[in-house]
Amino acid sequence: MLHTLLIIALPMLGADPWADSVVEWSAGTGGSPGYDDPTSALGEPTRITVDNELVTPFVPAWGVDEIVSLGAGGSLVLRFDEPVLDDPGNPHGIDLLLFGNAGFTDMAYPGGVAGGLFGSDGGLVEVSSDGETWIELQGCPADGAWPTLGWLDGGPYDQVPALQPSDCTWPLSPDVLVDDIIGHDWNTLLDLYDGSGGGTGIDLADAGLESICCIRISNAHDAFFSPELDAAVDVSPIESADVNLDRVVNVIDLLAVISSWGSIDAGREDIDRDGLIAVPDLLLVIAQWGDTP
Repeated sequence: MLHTLLIIALPMLGADPWADSVVEWSAGTGGSPGYDDPTSALGEPTRITVDNELVTPFVPAWGVDEIVSLGAGGSLVLRFDEPVLDDPGNPHGIDLLLFGNAGFTDMAYPGGVAGGLFGSDGGLVEVSSDGETWIELQGCPADGAWPTLGWLDGGPYDQVPALQPSDCTWPLSPDVLVDDIIGHDWNTLLDLYDGSGGGTGIDLADAGLESICCIRISNAHDAFFSPELDAAVDVSPIESADVNLDRVVNVIDLLAVISSWGSIDAGREDIDRDGLIAVPDLLLVIAQWGDTP
């Protein structure tokens, strides 16, 4: 039997690109036991999972407090405190990312040679600009490619520590297909991810909307598989100087760039993504000072 829970939105603790509150949760049947807390889909994607393992395309998030399992007939509505815009300045035109717990099989365990996907369980995705009128996004699975890559300086089965997080607001290129991954080793996989944290990419132009506030993930009543959701993320524009993702460019971002000065591939501090933290990155902070990406 389905049961529905309405959850009052939590007070906004600060602007960020992650989904902020659960509006509605209807647990389906046959979902993974224990994975029934809808607030697990709030906040940023999981980077460290059970037993301090790094989340990688071979080790998806699997803690009971990290993902929520919809079950057959289940439905989850998430709201963003800040509108998610259809922004042509976003990388590859993608505006929203969904993170589940799909992963790659390993053709040469523990070497990290990508095989086919596992745990890619689908799910229906709808978006809304007002929380009342919904538009379905055809051919967009909630729980699918790409598996989450939490860190850029770890191995396929490493445990903490790692120091260089991936950018979970940066989507993979749509030109990279799952078939392009199969048979490639760990280093090639990192190159194809290109600093991204993965996730299923959504272009809001496909819904004909200029912005949305809410996203609804649901599963058919007769579905055999149960999608899992870890996070929903607003994509950052290309060369965004909002290094710490608090949705404003200010002295915090400036200090982050300065503290990483001269570093190679340091993450979001490399604003122009040329592989070096240097003067061009500093100038981008100054040019965007006070902006709210």
